[in-house]
Amino acid sequence: MSTTSDEATSHKGEKKRSFSMSLKCEAIEYAEKESNRAAAKKYKVDVKRIREWSKSKELIKELKNKHKGQGRQRLDGGGRKVTDEKLDEIILEWIHNRRANGLRVSRKLIMVKAKYLYDEKCPEGEQDLFKASDGWLQKFMRRNGLSLRRKTTTAQQEPHRAVDKMISYILHVRRLSRQHNYQSSCIAAMDETPVWDDMVSATTVDNVGAASINLKTTGHEKVMVTVCLSARADGTKLKPYIVFRGAKREVKKLNEDFKHKCVIATSSNAWMNEELTLNWAKNVLGAFSFQRRLLAWDSYECHIMQSIKEALAKMKVDQAIVPGGCTRYIQAPDVCWNKPFKALVTEQYDEWMASGVQEYTEAGNMRPPPRKTIVNWVLTAWSRLSADVIVKSFKSCALNLAVDGSEDSNIHCFKKGQPCEAGSEQLQAQLSVLNEPNLPNPFQDITDSDIEEATENIIDLDDDEDIDIDL
Repeated sequence: MSTTSDEATSHKGEKKRSFSMSLKCEAIEYAEKESNRAAAKKYKVDVKRIREWSKSKELIKELKNKHKGQGRQRLDGGGRKVTDEKLDEIILEWIHNRRANGLRVSRKLIMVKAKYLYDEKCPEGEQDLFKASDGWLQKFMRRNGLSLRRKTTTAQQEPHRAVDKMISYILHVRRLSRQHNYQSSCIAAMDETPVWDDMVSATTVDNVGAASINLKTTGHEKVMVTVCLSARADGTKLKPYIVFRGAKREVKKLNEDFKHKCVIATSSNAWMNEELTLNWAKNVLGAFSFQRRLLAWDSYECHIMQSIKEALAKMKVDQAIVPGGCTRYIQAPDVCWNKPFKALVTEQYDEWMASGVQEYTEAGNMRPPPRKTIVNWVLTAWSRLSADVIVKSFKSCALNLAVDGSEDSNIHCFKKGQPCEAGSEQLQAQLSVLNEPNLPNPFQDITDSDIEEATENIIDLDDDEDIDIDL
């Protein structure tokens, strides 16, 4: 792939000249009448530049007419030469092929692909000459007319409405912490997050100005798998609890195959219910402990059932229920885990879609990913999630901070510039109530308005996550 420049260099020692489209047309016409060498001499450029302009004659004329009177214009690909011209061409073709097949292309995937191709073709010992950095990616996308396209999202509720609820929640956690002095290994958080049979991201790299953004799927976008992620404040990740819809026989076999790695269950709609929540508590959280424990989770209806409360009480587990509407600000999994976890699962889905291993029905429709494949994706993504992210999430969501307020600067949503920054001063002003005796539990009576729906709490993926990808 040749790259032309509208800043042409003259003979050695002379300054660069900027050429408008009109001047380029003049040089081309002069070369056709006389010769390329004569035109190069007259316009003080290299003969090679005249030849390049002549090859792009029609495009230059088109740009001249389109931008008449607007000064100098640059040809596509003009400017500084890329690290490897052929590399640009191969990657661009790869992107267009994936998009033509409806496959997602992330910026991270482009960088990994570029580095892989460069290392494969360059001489041994020169691999470090090309980094496939963010800067390279931005220039690559700009010179090839690519941009990141995103689906529209529903507007979020105003965060200031949730501040009072969050302060009550934090104070409740601190009352329990002061009373029982929980160890980090005894503080846990859990959240149900949906994973779909078609895990299509909201974004893909495509041409600037593309009227419609289509992504190829298996046609099972509405088929959901519930994944319960739970961890402790010391960074320990507990076994994922995965709920499929139906398939009782296959689920039994999967539990045998993945014994000690995860727990796999089934329900009529792939949602958690009372029975499965009790099963999660017994087989994941653990029914026996010498020390008292704290469990933070949202107000999903299964969590606040009387049978669940009684079972947790027998297990010496205290509940801290995140109020409705506050999960995106103060629930550890929502704030820190779910987004990178889903991004890691989606990258594996993208690779599966591009691998060509899919199966089809007799009618020619693509089947969804096998359940065993989905379980492997979940386990891989959960294992890759850093333990440091887990530890920081508990502090940023006020689950194991000093009860005297000395570490409140760690609460992420109350930091300056964050949606709920007003909560910082309000929390400090109310810390004195911790010294008042016999205060009632503010979450003793949960109303229907506080109850979270399992399928509504979905976090958008951010394409900028730094994710390791296996080629």
